[in-house]
Amino acid sequence: MSGLLGSLQSARTGMSASQASIQTTSHNLNNMNTPGYSRQTVKQSARSAYSYPGYNSSLGAGQLGTGVEVTDIVRARNTFYDFQFRNESHTYGNIKVKYENYTNMETIFNEPSDTSISASINNFFASWQELAKNPKDNGSKDIVIQNSKYLADKISQINNKLENLGEQAQKQLGDKVNDINSAINQLRDLNKHIKIVEGSGKSPNDLLDERDRILDDLSFKLNIQDDEVKNLINDKIENGGEVTIGELKGMKNLSGEIKGSLEMIEKIDKYKNDVNTLAENIATTVNDTLKIDLFEYDGSKSPTLKVKDDIIDGTVDLDITSDKAQEMYKLKDKKVNIKGEDITINNFYNNIIQNLGNEAQEVIRNEKNQSKILKEVNNTRLNESGVALDEEMINLIQFQHAYNASAKVVSTIDSLLDVVINGLVR
Repeated sequence: MSGLLGSLQSARTGMSASQASIQTTSHNLNNMNTPGYSRQTVKQSARSAYSYPGYNSSLGAGQLGTGVEVTDIVRARNTFYDFQFRNESHTYGNIKVKYENYTNMETIFNEPSDTSISASINNFFASWQELAKNPKDNGSKDIVIQNSKYLADKISQINNKLENLGEQAQKQLGDKVNDINSAINQLRDLNKHIKIVEGSGKSPNDLLDERDRILDDLSFKLNIQDDEVKNLINDKIENGGEVTIGELKGMKNLSGEIKGSLEMIEKIDKYKNDVNTLAENIATTVNDTLKIDLFEYDGSKSPTLKVKDDIIDGTVDLDITSDKAQEMYKLKDKKVNIKGEDITINNFYNNIIQNLGNEAQEVIRNEKNQSKILKEVNNTRLNESGVALDEEMINLIQFQHAYNASAKVVSTIDSLLDVVINGLVR
């Protein structure tokens, strides 16, 4: 179409393209804080020109442009950055779970402090030294009994807290598996909608963003770049069903939060067993030395370690000699066989705390380093796909001017048509 009406149509396409760009910019601004959202841009191309073939054409040589058309609305997304992010996120997910649990264990043991097991052990043995000075003194006996009770209560409390932490870790593992299955169900539905939109020749940008966001969250729990994991997830998406803990445990290259949870369940159980071993050896060693049952140990009950009721209520008197009380004091430096190793009770417990401290410090360092790496990768990705307020405001002004210019063309053509049509009437 040529002439004024052709020019009018051309201006109309300019207004439509600018309007689409303004609407897309508005969409970007509205979603600049939406997790996983990728900045969108309008792709434009010139419409097919109106051809005047040949120099002999009565209308003149060359081609007349017919305006602009929106060919697509695309999102700014770099799949390489997604690959980098997901390649680091499963490592961070593993470390993060360990970081949280080791922090909790350090809080539970609370070493060093005046209320810790080590302080309770020292106070327990120190009270026997005081009793050795006057073994008939009821006040000194009461201090021994109270320190014995405090030691037993402290060990039992920590044992209970470790058991609760283990149960919590087990529950978190189940919750993470549920989250994986929930993500798989969402991906299944999203894939259906994406195929429908793509089948109509459109780009389902927001749906693709949502899918990528779910995959990002999933990448913290599992290494979704691993072929074994990828095949399992794709199988569940296509054929239905849910992922089980047994299937995940059977994987060769398991990583992410799932692996971290499984490892921490075992690690918490190990420290709980170590505390139980400490309690059992304290009870056995002290009772054998005194030749009476001061402590009562039962690893299957709560409290794990306790002072016998007849000692606390005074039914049985601590009728011991000064030498026996001194022998009890020296027990702190006496080596006993614990797990096949000749070691003092103090050193056995110190080894537990030292191992916990070393492992916790390593996890803290790894969490700090991996967190920094992940943040840098994510910032690089956001530079590509994130919405920049200043940039969008500049685009908005640019598109506004383009729209106004096209509208000015329409206004001009309207004036020309008025001259042609109404001028002929006059």
